[in-house]
Amino acid sequence: MVQHTDPHAPHSPQCQALLEQLGDYIDGELEASLCAQLEAHLSSCRDCRVLVDTTRKTVLLYRQHRRESEIPLPPDITTRLWQALQDNGCVE
Repeated sequence: MVQHTDPHAPHSPQCQALLEQLGDYIDGELEASLCAQLEAHLSSCRDCRVLVDTTRKTVLLYRQHRRESEIPLPPDITTRLWQALQDNGCVE
């Protein structure tokens, strides 16, 4: 598998296909065969590992914040996160 060393290079089609399943993977809802494929890809693709780790941490922090606070996050946060993922070629 190809490792993406240029942070501005587009992700491979395999990266994009697997990362489209990112939400289900992080939530533990991805079917076993797809989960195994994604984990095999992550074992050899540093960029995707970084993205998955960062996304996991972001989701965890959001969930903790939501439980601990009555104050909602600003509405543009979700929009900005999705835009950043799109700008980096992670999702279409």
